[in-house]
Amino acid sequence: METTEIIIRENGTLTERVIRERDLATGPTVLDALTEGVTRELRSVLSLPEWGLVHASVGLHDTLWTVALGKIPLHARFRLVEGVLVPAFASATDLELPLVWHAPKEVRLAFVIRSKFENECVRIAGNWLFACDQDQRGYRLPLPNLHDDCLICTGNFDDRYASGAECVAACLEQFRKSKWNSDLMRTVERSQQFFRFQPTNESFETLPIAVADWTTLCDKVSTDIMERVIL
Repeated sequence: METTEIIIRENGTLTERVIRERDLATGPTVLDALTEGVTRELRSVLSLPEWGLVHASVGLHDTLWTVALGKIPLHARFRLVEGVLVPAFASATDLELPLVWHAPKEVRLAFVIRSKFENECVRIAGNWLFACDQDQRGYRLPLPNLHDDCLICTGNFDDRYASGAECVAACLEQFRKSKWNSDLMRTVERSQQFFRFQPTNESFETLPIAVADWTTLCDKVSTDIMERVIL
């Protein structure tokens, strides 16, 4: 198809412009190559009774599921220090308790599951735990079992399911019941300033973080996974 246009330039001269158009054959391979790095955000894809809403970042090769957590199950060993119960991850003798740490509003927690479709099933390709500030900058919590990029060591469990929803549920269940040990632990002092509990007659109350700026107890992270977190 060819069209001709007459345009008037700013200096008053007339110019003839000929435009030729031709449809190009673009097969799936070409379209896949052009959109390889494009992701699509889908909010509120799932709602899980214990955990809340799940969002998805859908890419060409994988899907990243984000669960905005309000709590972290801390099945670990604890000791009492000056009336405050703090984690003792490396201990073999302190009391083991299945406590739940409730995050203050300024700490936004993102549990991320990466899934891929392989061999007619959906496979879990990793779990991450990020702490985010109000500007959604990502941080590594002062916890063991977390790699530098916030990838979680949660132990071995079945990583293949019929759907993405089953992958998400399985990862959260493994996260809930897994024990925290001293693997990949950095400084216990930061951890004990961050995760603090007050024993009461019937339960354990989450105490405020011991410093005014919680990010000083964490390491900042910036990864491709973090860039796709949806909160």
